[in-house]
Parts: sequence; C-alpha cells; structure tokens
Amino acid sequence: MNQIVEAIMAFMAAQIEKYSLELMQRYPNDLLVHDKSVLERIAVPGAHFAWMVGHSHTHLVPLGLHAEESEMVKCLTNMASDDRFYECKVSHGGDFTMKEIDRKAFAELSTTRIQYQSAGSKDGFWVMQGKQKVGYIDLKMVAESQHRHVKAVITPVAGISPLSKSALETWCSYGVIHLAGSMFIQSSLEWAEPYQELLAA
Repeated sequence: MNQIVEAIMAFMAAQIEKYSLELMQRYPNDLLVHDKSVLERIAVPGAHFAWMVGHSHTHLVPLGLHAEESEMVKCLTNMASDDRFYECKVSHGGDFTMKEIDRKAFAELSTTRIQYQSAGSKDGFWVMQGKQKVGYIDLKMVAESQHRHVKAVITPVAGISPLSKSALETWCSYGVIHLAGSMFIQSSLEWAEPYQELLAA
C-alpha cells in the first residue's frame, strides 16, 4: 500500500471511530478491501473524490472523470440519516486534504466539471482531456461456454498523468456496462503498450 493510500485509510478509520460508526463490526471489508482497492486506483496527484460512510456502508466516488460516476453522489445522500460526508483532494505534491461537509454540499459535488470526454462507438472509443487524446479503449463481447464477458483493452498515450490513467479505467468500466447493457457482466482488462506520440483529436 503506498503512503498516500495508507494516510487516507488512516484518516477514514479515525472518522469511523470518532463517530462510533459500526462499519468495522458489520462490514469491515467495505473499507479494508473495496475502498482500499478504489483508492489505489484514484488517489493520485490531482484527484478529487467524495466519500460517505455510515454504520453499514462506505462509498468512494471519483469526481471530474466521468459524468455518470459523479452523478452517484446524489444517490448517496439518501441512504441513512446519520451518514457522514467528506470531500477529498490529492495535491500534485502528494499531500491530501479531506474535510467533512454537510449533506447538501455533498450532493452539489455531482456538478463537478468533467475533465474527460469520449469520441467513438460503444465498442471502441478515444478518451480525451479537452482536445488531447489520452488513450483508446477497445471492447469486444466474447461468448465462451455459453457465458458472455467483455474483453477490454486500454491503449494509453505515452506520458499521460496518473489521473488520466485513472480516467481511462473509469471510462473503460462504464464502456463495459454500456456495451453489455448490464452492470453484472463479467469482464477482463488488458493494458496494451502505449502509443508513443500525443495525438490531437
């Protein structure tokens, strides 16, 4: 576990203890496995994300990467009356700030400006930051032994930021869902060798 993930996890655990939340007795893996896995992907320089926690749930939502992802924060305000809400930013120097906010301010995080867009079709598209391409996502529906799954290949542009890499993973996840028409489709992910040039759109 890298230092920034470890520091954020320690902060989160302290907040759970501060408010005597029962998460660690009920569903410890939500924090120790799921949230840790998400943080390892999104806790990079320039990251901005929302976190909510209650007695029986914890959710991390990256902000500014994909519109559907950011929209999730609105839904998370309706789960329980005693939930706690936080906004986190990771600086380019590697430090982070994580502050508690109220329910209304948390819902408003859904309006965070999306830095990335896509161009292409359901089964193959570029992800761009403004006019700059950061990577290509290729998706194929594969049927094996009567089971369908989506094979995803991400080809990043060489030299992109860790935040853009995180964005590519996020766009890939939603691409899989859109191609399959279901959130419950199995998928595999492969990272291809990077394009060696930055390509304008």
